[in-house]
Amino acid sequence: MKQIIILFFAVIASFSIYTQTYIQDGDRCFDSADYTCAVTNYDNAFKNASGKDKQIAEIKLTRAKWCAEHIKTANQAFSFKNYTTAKDEYQKVLDSNPNDSHAQTQIVKCDNAINPPKLRKATTAELTDIWNNKYGVQSQRRQNLINAGIDPDDAQTRINAGEGKPQEQEKQATYLSVSKSTLYFSYKGEKSEQIEIYSNADIYSVPFAYVPTWCTVDIYTGYFIVTASPNPNYTSRKDYLKVTSGGKEVNINIEQFGRPNPDSQQSTTTTTRIKSREHSTRCFNCPKTHDTWGLTLGYAPKSINNSLMDCAQFGLKAEPLFKYGFGLNTGIILEGYSQNKAIAQLFQDGFNYYAVNVPLHLEYRLNFSKWFNIFPYGGIGFNAITNPNFDDYSLPLTFEYGGGFRISHVQFNIGKSLYLGNLKNEQNFVTYTQSNQKLNVSVSYMF
Repeated sequence: MKQIIILFFAVIASFSIYTQTYIQDGDRCFDSADYTCAVTNYDNAFKNASGKDKQIAEIKLTRAKWCAEHIKTANQAFSFKNYTTAKDEYQKVLDSNPNDSHAQTQIVKCDNAINPPKLRKATTAELTDIWNNKYGVQSQRRQNLINAGIDPDDAQTRINAGEGKPQEQEKQATYLSVSKSTLYFSYKGEKSEQIEIYSNADIYSVPFAYVPTWCTVDIYTGYFIVTASPNPNYTSRKDYLKVTSGGKEVNINIEQFGRPNPDSQQSTTTTTRIKSREHSTRCFNCPKTHDTWGLTLGYAPKSINNSLMDCAQFGLKAEPLFKYGFGLNTGIILEGYSQNKAIAQLFQDGFNYYAVNVPLHLEYRLNFSKWFNIFPYGGIGFNAITNPNFDDYSLPLTFEYGGGFRISHVQFNIGKSLYLGNLKNEQNFVTYTQSNQKLNVSVSYMF
């Protein structure tokens, strides 16, 4: 008997959990104005609930059905240009669900249709501003023109005829390319894509006539950002936009996947396609780590005043990494020189000379993974050397080269350097080369 009672309450508890889950899912759908989804979840909650939970599910189900019916009525009235009825129906829905952005947008359209604003023709200067996207793009631009008292249809007709086109755009460009020729968006439309512009022309434009109605474009110097609105359909949609600069133009294809169909495995397939295409757009040998700063400790036998000395090094390393494996090797290194041949005595007896080294090297990395890469480097080094009393100083310039490898955050460097001359003495500047570092060994921790 005890086991039956326990089983009974367990079943009741499981139904309560399912009910709460359906209600929560229904609330999310209702808040996003997806009333079909909301009705489905509330109906499931009503079927599995009991007592007070069943009453709550019934109330929510009734409200969701009510909103769905009035949205349908409003859309039908709007399609038949019965804007007064459509506005009343949209307002009823908005009173019940203030989060319904579709109803808010449609009310504004109804008001404009019922009481159309008095619009004027755009001036030539205003047409030029439209060409330069100062009023935004597509539907956003249309509303901005109306707010400014400009007839958007007249402006579009005149722009299609080329009126008001900025003179700068007539300057011919020898090349025009973009960082991405194809864009993919998920059905949620949450991700934005940044497109870099490569052209020798002074300006570029993204004509709003070629921007898909379900996309927005934000223009900046040297690049622009494309954002897609959520796709309400189960099928994907495709379009393209155009970039022009100095008489040249390129097209960028855009595809947005449809929302998941609950009766199929479309969601899994869509996710796989997005990941596959994102993987295919990665550039060759791009850096897989962002650890470009570090502390370095090294040792090198160096030639100072024709005398070979031991050199201890400590400093800050900076290695910004670029595309295709290229990067810089720079930083600031503090050095101490001693005539002692034993490394253990370097810090006990003091140093004969002190120096500051600022390397400026170009390096190329083979990025095998995030945790391992190898690289050669080469470039010049600027040096400032003085004795402990600062009685004298020299400014040697060196040619430095070598290579190394990185495992996780730890990096090892091995290299040499040649003495090119003394910046302090112009007659001795890059007139001959001699060995400066026999061998430089250092270890760095990058973070």
